[in-house]
Amino acid sequence: MNNDAMPLGYRIVGPCDRERRLVDYDRAFAAYAACDSLAHTDQQGFLSPFQYDDAIRERIVKSDLTLNVRDYNGRCWSRFVWFDIDDDGNIDGAAASARVLCSLILDRYRLDETELLIFFSGSKGFHVGLPLSLFAPEPSTEFHRITRRLAEGLAAKAGVKIDTSVYSIVQPLRAPNSRHGKTGRYKRFFTLDELLKLRPSAMVDRAAEPLPFELPEDPSLDDQAVLDWNAATERVKKQAEALKERGTDRTDLMRVVFDVIEGDIESPRRTAVYSAAANLAELGVPAVAVHALLTPGALDSGLPPSDVRRAIDNGLSKGARTE
Repeated sequence: MNNDAMPLGYRIVGPCDRERRLVDYDRAFAAYAACDSLAHTDQQGFLSPFQYDDAIRERIVKSDLTLNVRDYNGRCWSRFVWFDIDDDGNIDGAAASARVLCSLILDRYRLDETELLIFFSGSKGFHVGLPLSLFAPEPSTEFHRITRRLAEGLAAKAGVKIDTSVYSIVQPLRAPNSRHGKTGRYKRFFTLDELLKLRPSAMVDRAAEPLPFELPEDPSLDDQAVLDWNAATERVKKQAEALKERGTDRTDLMRVVFDVIEGDIESPRRTAVYSAAANLAELGVPAVAVHALLTPGALDSGLPPSDVRRAIDNGLSKGARTE
């Protein structure tokens, strides 16, 4: 499934804090899949989590197609919904979770196991790609939020914990067959049969080298998948409406809280996230809930994950002191 209206993405060669350069997303992904020399798989590599239309070209800041994607809020789309599974560094637990999630997906939707993309991350986690041709979604400015709600719902049904930062509109996602910066191992493709039968330690050993793989055929539209996508869309719509309503009805909850949740914040962005966290802490919202509420929007604004965590933690400390 290709979407000709959303052909663009970005690529990072090296650590994820390096320049993001505009690319034809499908060509870049295919190069990594084939271990093409142009992909430089001997280095770290990242691709955008979604694909974009020509509006992203307005973010070009250098002649080499370097982008500034901070606060980008245009339309997006993706061929896959990605699940990032990392059980707090426990690779055995992460492998078990990946197996359960894949089994649930295959039971719920009409697709072949070869149509899933399954990767060992190169460290201690797994990435699972579910083809969105089952759902036939249209590009939109809410696409990444709908994708997140869909993924959260499926993960909850499977009893699996996933990293939701990958659904932020511009959060980098490690490219297939790229090298992990800390372990030196590769984000390597595995079949479902291998995931089910191999010990995690054996998968780690095999990730010492990259492995070319072919992209699967897109499965056909699935009725249950369409229902699930529509339900996720409705949840996102209701959440947006509730935020607007609470924004006008509550005087004790600062406007910045809603701005951060919606990813609509201006510089200094760290200060906005800090203030929102402090305000929620003052109102007695638990720390885990504050992180869950503020992190996705803060990441959408372009802040690095480490800066988001630090700003929220500092805000929580400030709010706790003023109770």
